[in-house]
Amino acid sequence: MQNYELMLLLNPNTMDEVDQFLDDLKKIIQENKGDLVDTKLLGKRQLAYPINNMNYANYIHLDVKIEPETLPILEEKFKYDQNVFRHLTVKLGV
Repeated sequence: MQNYELMLLLNPNTMDEVDQFLDDLKKIIQENKGDLVDTKLLGKRQLAYPINNMNYANYIHLDVKIEPETLPILEEKFKYDQNVFRHLTVKLGV
């Protein structure tokens, strides 16, 4: 298993749906025998440039321990969820 750091920028108008989104992520990670190590809700912050005509986004930082085969599943969820403005996945350690 590998450690990964995920940074997500979510639509600021859907703060009520953030808990459901995180529950869905946790379910996907656990179904693939991974572990959600840490979740940090960094709150609503101003963007450097508008995305989808929005000047703000909700920032979420996740530390996960998953198999590399799980990454495409998570990437697909991020890609097709309209509330995810941007996402970044970084592999930690060597």
